[in-house]
Amino acid sequence: MPKTIFNAHVCRSSILLFVGSALACSGALMTGCSSTPTRSGDALSEIDPAIAYSKRRHAEALEHYQTASALHLDDQTDEALAEYRMAIELDKKLYAAWNNMGQLLMEQGNYADAVSAFKVASGLEPSDPRPQYNMGIAYQRVGWAKDSFEHFVSALERDPNYLPALRGAIRAADMLGAGTEPILGYIKTAQLRETDEEWREYLSTQYYRVQALLK
Repeated sequence: MPKTIFNAHVCRSSILLFVGSALACSGALMTGCSSTPTRSGDALSEIDPAIAYSKRRHAEALEHYQTASALHLDDQTDEALAEYRMAIELDKKLYAAWNNMGQLLMEQGNYADAVSAFKVASGLEPSDPRPQYNMGIAYQRVGWAKDSFEHFVSALERDPNYLPALRGAIRAADMLGAGTEPILGYIKTAQLRETDEEWREYLSTQYYRVQALLK
C-alpha cells in the first residue's frame, strides 16, 4: 500500500467574484409599473453608494486574501490565518479564503474548525470538489473512515475524474473492507488516470480485492 500522500488542495488562483447587478425600470416600462414618473437621479443616488461600498469591501477582501496566500505558501501559518479571517470578515462569500483557512486549521490539528470552514466553502461553490475532498481528509486523519468515504464520494459527484478524491475513496473503502460496483468503478477510473507507480500497484491490488468480494 502506498504512503499516505493525500494533500488538502488549496485554491490559489481562480477566485470567483460575486458581483450583484442592480436592476431598475428604464424608459420602456412594463404594463403594471407605476405611471408616476421617477427621477433616475434620485434612484441612482440611493443605489450607487451601496454598490461602491460593496465593491470597496470586496477589493479589500481580495487584498487580504492575496496576502494570506503568500504567507500560506511561506509557511507563516498564524499570520496567514489572520489575513484569511480579515478577508472573510470583509467578504463572507470568498469561498477560496474559507477553503484555504480550513487547510491551515487542519494542519494545526484543529479538525472541528477546519471542517466548519470547508462546509462553508463547499456551500458557496457547489461545483468545486476540493472542499468536500478536504473534509474527507480531515475525517480520515481522525480515523473516521466511513465519514471520510462519504465526503470523497461527494467530491466525485462534483468531478468524477478528480484523482485525489478517487484515491481517497479507494483508500477509505480499503479501510472499511468495502467492495461494491461503484468502488470498482472508482478503481478503474483511477487506473486510467494514475501515473504514480506506487499508486498504480496499490490500485491493482484493490481491483482484485473488490472483484473477489463481488463474486
